[in-house]
Amino acid sequence: MSARAEYCKPRTGTTQPMRFNINRALVSLTFILFAVGCDSTLSVEPVSDTPEDRAIVDPTGARAALAGAYDALQDGSYYGGELLFFSDLPSEDVDWVGTFTDYAEADDNSLRTQNGSVETIWESLYAAVGSVNQLIKRLATPVTGLDDAERDDMLGQSYFLRALTYHNLVKLWGGVPLRLEPAPSVNEASQISRSTEAEVYTQILSDLDQAELLIANTSDLRRATLGAVDALRSRVYLYQEDWANTIVAADAVIAAGYSLAPNFSDLFTPDGQDTPEDIFRVSFTPQEFTNVGFYYISRSFGGRRELSPSFELIDAFGFNADPNYDPDTLQTTNDDGDLTFQPLDQRAAWSISFDARNRRYGSKYPTTEGAEDQHVIRFAEVLLNKAEALAQLGQLSQALAIVNQIRARAGIPNVVATSQQAVIDAIWTERRLELAFEGFRWPDLVRTGQAEALLSIPAFQTLFPIPQNEVDVAPNIAQNPGY
Repeated sequence: MSARAEYCKPRTGTTQPMRFNINRALVSLTFILFAVGCDSTLSVEPVSDTPEDRAIVDPTGARAALAGAYDALQDGSYYGGELLFFSDLPSEDVDWVGTFTDYAEADDNSLRTQNGSVETIWESLYAAVGSVNQLIKRLATPVTGLDDAERDDMLGQSYFLRALTYHNLVKLWGGVPLRLEPAPSVNEASQISRSTEAEVYTQILSDLDQAELLIANTSDLRRATLGAVDALRSRVYLYQEDWANTIVAADAVIAAGYSLAPNFSDLFTPDGQDTPEDIFRVSFTPQEFTNVGFYYISRSFGGRRELSPSFELIDAFGFNADPNYDPDTLQTTNDDGDLTFQPLDQRAAWSISFDARNRRYGSKYPTTEGAEDQHVIRFAEVLLNKAEALAQLGQLSQALAIVNQIRARAGIPNVVATSQQAVIDAIWTERRLELAFEGFRWPDLVRTGQAEALLSIPAFQTLFPIPQNEVDVAPNIAQNPGY
């Protein structure tokens, strides 16, 4: 069974439909060629004069449209689940242990152009782009009753959301079609072609520049802020290997006053409470829920356990520092002689668990209800961005100081390294452990050139295939080589 088919069913133990279908209905207002239901395919971009476009005629309509742009991030194929899953499954850190054949392909690095989950991720991301394009287009001219300051702030937030989504596209597919405004006709939409990776990155940075100029800064962690703009810049520059600008952007975030949460577990509470580490989060509720915890948590506790931490990741946390650690069971023996899971690293203790049947499962996201707000950007990532850039520029002691700051929170000893490559390796390992199950591992392996050798895969598999249905609708979109 594919994950896509499962999305058409209610979640086990609830009477709610999966949010994928809820948001598909909302998206259909702007994507006029979407078919209704789970077999819909993306029609490259929305055309103008849609119901949403006509609705943005007053401040209420504009605010609702902006809320819809944020709501697009909640989709089950965006931050509601599949974008994160498919950004970890192709790596060595997450195993497919469920029933979805689409997920099995990602885990095996054997994606097909017809993979339904890849298609719905692509659709969801372009739906998010379409939402902000409509808003940017409409706000380009005055909206009656909407003052200039609020209008500019809305535009700034829209540019940030578009930059975020295009970066999610480019890091998985490489160069992708760049649509910066609604297409005037269906025929024109179908003629779009791919831009180069460099062109996409240029647009992302341009959107972030616009966002910085227009956003009215607030302390709301669930909307675009100036801190979020700089944090996303640090990520984008890191992917471009622009080390100097990575540091500049990270330093701007540091100057804004963010800090690490006192305890790693504070970051992943059932309701997603605020911490000083939060930079940008996506809000979820029991009604508008995320599937992340549900897909990782053991069936013994009401989860689906479609995904599981790998043994390789468990070993990477370095439990062999515990004298009671048993490498065969990956657990320790307590005073009563019972096997327990008591890793020294607090991140592992929070993120990985075993149920009564000795099945490993992901416990980083602590409930199956799905109300925990998801981190999109947090301060630890920005610090690690800076550390990597410093190490690449030869500033090794400063880079290690950052790594050890993060390790101190996890309750583990400082790492010691002297050569440049050893320091870089230590930073890559720290990213792996700190950001596990947050959708970083696969893109990190690809951008650092490790994926092919580490996973024994051909080079073409480091990019996802363009969904075949998309190529059929827009034949000028060239498929990634090898597919």
